[in-house]
Amino acid sequence: MKTIEQLLVDDAASTMADDGFTGRVLSALPRPVARHAGWWKPALILGSTALGCVLAWLLAPSEASAFQGVLDLAASRFLTPGALAVGGTALTLAIAGAVLAADA
Repeated sequence: MKTIEQLLVDDAASTMADDGFTGRVLSALPRPVARHAGWWKPALILGSTALGCVLAWLLAPSEASAFQGVLDLAASRFLTPGALAVGGTALTLAIAGAVLAADA
């Protein structure tokens, strides 16, 4: 005796006579339009990368390192040059990640 699942699989595999109805419907449908990725995705990625480079260059301190910036943030000193550089870099990476995730 067949199970319900096997009966459904057999039924789905069988064809039904439609006197050419399916062919007529498919031929009446418009042809699919090729979708192009567009110019906006590369522009957004390159733009966010350029913004990140500019922010990193403007906010990067000349004498402090990124490690010092992380230590400043951990000690709740948010307006030091190192903390601003690390925050700007993190924000830029978050924006770039959001741009890439929006495509998916």
